[in-house]
Amino acid sequence: MTRIQKKTVKKLLWDYDFTEEEFMEILDGKKELGSFNRKWAVRRAVEGLNYYDLLEVVGLKTLDEVWPEIRETFRIKSIKDGIDYVLRKYSISASR
Repeated sequence: MTRIQKKTVKKLLWDYDFTEEEFMEILDGKKELGSFNRKWAVRRAVEGLNYYDLLEVVGLKTLDEVWPEIRETFRIKSIKDGIDYVLRKYSISASR
């Protein structure tokens, strides 16, 4: 994790007692701490980061994998529409 990524992740954890490294392990699906799992980490990032930081920390692949499972948990339509748009815009055909 770069210094910039670490600083960005730290913003997400202001009210949690996790290290940046623990959060990234949860985000990568390598670790779960009780109810804190990969879906929680992606949701936290979507809610707390701007577009550029979200793509830098979470990445399109992870967002694409987890989004269908968490999409309906968002009440704000603009968030749903925004992530849907990003995933459509950057989708890469599996046949390539």
